[in-house]
Amino acid sequence: MRMMTDEFKINLNLHHPSCDPEMVTKSLALDPWFAMKKGAKIGNVTHKQTTWLCKFRDGTSEEEFASALEDVVTLLSEHGPFIAGFIEQGGEVEVVLNSTVDTEAEAGDKLLELSLHPWFLKQIGEHGISLRVQAWSAQSE
Repeated sequence: MRMMTDEFKINLNLHHPSCDPEMVTKSLALDPWFAMKKGAKIGNVTHKQTTWLCKFRDGTSEEEFASALEDVVTLLSEHGPFIAGFIEQGGEVEVVLNSTVDTEAEAGDKLLELSLHPWFLKQIGEHGISLRVQAWSAQSE
């Protein structure tokens, strides 16, 4: 059985029925990779809600992953009042853990292992934040 080191990315996704995405950017002091205000159009599609998506942290080692989770908790602590108000006004905050896994795996190879400390789960739960975990196939070279 082979053990592999996989790439991870942690994204923050915020959705709101009416909030200006520029307010999210200023409040969190983070730059999104995508932000669209409710009512904005892309082609013939009108956004029904505000969307704000940020690539927060990434890495490949267990140490980097642990540090990234600590950074999420720090962000929640520093911006707790903003996040609470955002959710109270109908918004949704989601932490997305993405992992890229080796598709050259053999039978019996572990493709993904995720261990989250209770302190992390408690922090996001207390803030009303959703957690989504996604595993993606690595591209063959």
